[in-house]
Amino acid sequence: MSTLSRRLGMKGLLVHDDKGSAAAAGRAVRGIALELEQRAGEVLVARWGDDARAVIQSDPTIQCLLLNWDVDGDEDHGQAMGVLDAVRERNATVPIFLLADRSSASQVPVQAMQKADDFIWLLEDTTVFIGGRIVAAMQRYREAVLPPMFGALARFSQVYEYSWHTPGHTGGTAFLKSGPGRAFFDFFGENLFRSDLSISVGSMGSLLDHSGPIGAGEAYAARVFGAHRTYYVTNGSSTSNRVILMASVTRGQIALCDRNCHKSVEHAMTLSGAIPTYLVPLRNHFGLIGPIPPERLTPAAIRRSVADNALVVEGIDPAPVHAIITNSTYDGLCYNVSRVEELLGGSVDRLHFDEAWYGYARFNPLYRERYAMHGDPAQYVGDRPSVFATQSTHKLLAALSQASMIHVRDGRRPIEHSRFNEAFMMHASTSPNYAIIASND
Repeated sequence: MSTLSRRLGMKGLLVHDDKGSAAAAGRAVRGIALELEQRAGEVLVARWGDDARAVIQSDPTIQCLLLNWDVDGDEDHGQAMGVLDAVRERNATVPIFLLADRSSASQVPVQAMQKADDFIWLLEDTTVFIGGRIVAAMQRYREAVLPPMFGALARFSQVYEYSWHTPGHTGGTAFLKSGPGRAFFDFFGENLFRSDLSISVGSMGSLLDHSGPIGAGEAYAARVFGAHRTYYVTNGSSTSNRVILMASVTRGQIALCDRNCHKSVEHAMTLSGAIPTYLVPLRNHFGLIGPIPPERLTPAAIRRSVADNALVVEGIDPAPVHAIITNSTYDGLCYNVSRVEELLGGSVDRLHFDEAWYGYARFNPLYRERYAMHGDPAQYVGDRPSVFATQSTHKLLAALSQASMIHVRDGRRPIEHSRFNEAFMMHASTSPNYAIIASND
């Protein structure tokens, strides 16, 4: 078994109620299980359909299913079909092998054949060959299932190259020269330090020019989150907000700003010289901050707000160029984004939603139309506003602290990538943490 297999948990599930039998089928199943353990790692065994379904529901690291078509001695094969359904409900691509003999294979229904990938004839081939076929299927699955950047990082770890570049701990070895350093090394584990790489490792691409596996990871994230393009950020959504505003609005231009905004928004306007015109949300007697009411988002209301702004002096163009809304609010209330686009879209060409606490919205139908990247990006036509979203993937999604994403949909007055990336590089480090990038992946 390879070191990479051990590190990344290669694991199969064998569903067979005859494994302990002295009969030929039992001996064959034990031989396959032993072969897989020697080649690939751990093999979990479930003797009944209910047990198998419980494992499938609780263990996402299963990378192959070996299923006895006659499990539980069920003549109508309902238990086997139940296991097949349980796997495919969670994972459409994990390889599934049906264990059967040739006499029963002809009776397997089409529904089962469509969910399984292949058959294993237990008594008609060697365990070495069968084990090799199973491991090959697991490896193909693993190559496809790992996201681009993390997959490349895991593969790079198998090259075992010396570190002749920054960081100066050289793969963690610098910590091994003292007692406290060794404790630090052991606490976090060698993989963390070996994967703490430099931009000098060209095969990993670059966060600054969005190339290689890092760029592929960003493109993958854009498809998942419904954006035209996505940028990985390793300094939190505070930086993501600053990047967008610095790219979009400059000195002497007006930005419409949710008064219930994060301080990073005000920092960005301070840096850029933009003029904020605040949109005041509701607040009830419990102190809960609500949304900005629709009547304050109409073109007429926006014109009044700009006209009443003492910072808008003679010579300033009163037409706002950017608008930022906090969605969801810090008390958990979310906007109907389609409606916001209709209202604010009459006044401004670029809408920016600070969704730092709201990155999960696309994955629950409850929030349909209520997040920035709603709907199909391919159907987002150019006469609608350009839309930006910042999401702290480290907050309510599974990423490391400081991980964030910027999602972009181009509409009216889009900011081309080259210009946007100048603002991105202004705020990004030339030494980003690869573990944070991989956690976004």
